Amino acid sequence: MQILHICNDYCGSKVHSNLYSQLDKIGVKQVIYAYYRGENKSGKNQFEASNTTFVYSGILKTYHRVLYHYKNEVVYQDLLRHVRPSEFSLCHATTLFSDGAIAYKLYKEHKVPYIVTVRKTDASEFLYFAPHTWSLGIKILKSAKQIMFISKAALDNFCRHFLIKKILPLIKDKFLIQPNGIDDYWLSNLSHAVINNNHSILYVGKFDYNKNVTRLIEAFLDLKDTYPDLKLHLVGGGGKREKKVLKFVRNNPETIIYHGHIFDKETLMHIYRSCSIFAMPSIFETFGLVYIEAMSQNLAVLYTKNQGISGLFDDRIGEAVEPLSVKSIRNALSKLLGSRYYYNYPEKIDYNMFRWSTIAERYLDIYLTIVEL
Repeated sequence: MQILHICNDYCGSKVHSNLYSQLDKIGVKQVIYAYYRGENKSGKNQFEASNTTFVYSGILKTYHRVLYHYKNEVVYQDLLRHVRPSEFSLCHATTLFSDGAIAYKLYKEHKVPYIVTVRKTDASEFLYFAPHTWSLGIKILKSAKQIMFISKAALDNFCRHFLIKKILPLIKDKFLIQPNGIDDYWLSNLSHAVINNNHSILYVGKFDYNKNVTRLIEAFLDLKDTYPDLKLHLVGGGGKREKKVLKFVRNNPETIIYHGHIFDKETLMHIYRSCSIFAMPSIFETFGLVYIEAMSQNLAVLYTKNQGISGLFDDRIGEAVEPLSVKSIRNALSKLLGSRYYYNYPEKIDYNMFRWSTIAERYLDIYLTIVEL
């Protein structure tokens, strides 16, 4: 058995290499086709491998963003220049509309079965702003052997779209939910310490519109008078809201602590453990690994209703908010700050479900089931 991974975001996210490296370790023979736009990214996120072949291709151009069907043909022909379809037992497309389109064509012309993962861009962009892709999207879904989702919230949001509702009876039996994993460092350093009951809130991420950090800051500042010792720690940076965020920092130096980018995990762990609440009210979120990192360090979390980790846990892990409402964020923060001991869950969560080696074993089971059919 040999698997072909079609992955347009391989160079932009460590998530994919985390999975593929674990699959390599358990003996899965695979080819990673990583196509991208812009500067040369050949070799990015490559790992030491015994069973994996890497194919990097900077085939994409800026104009391909508006020429969906033409782009698919260009990518497909480029793929055929690098691989032999007959050598593969299965194809795994990491997105529905982009990678799935290539997998679908490979299936129609060379009979290679495929599974497809539905991600944030599929549900929040293509399904709402790209009607010229919908007809092909339906064909991709109908022909896929399995349709994977990173979270229950992602699945639920996908099924709410009128287009998907029409074909739901034909595809719902293919749905599987498989969360992403987190770095083994966090799983090896789970915190079971006494709950930190201070009034320190932490945000880790990019300062962009989607991560919604400016509304979080506005909600936080509304609570300053209620909690005189209130602190907001910001880790990260970049994004179109960075200037506004840094202005908030300059105007509130006693209450907003800006750490910048932190790449050392031990340093970040100490910051996690110095706080009691992690807050990230993203507008759209496929999963959000950072929530799980924070939970592993015994923090309660503020997250978004019907996004990311929403619905993944039965226990009280924190509070869900309406992301466009500063009032909703403020009220959730107030609840978390006032009743921190209520959100006590660490020993009730099986963090092994977020271990990449465990996740790789599950994917192998899925692959083998399809190949053996």
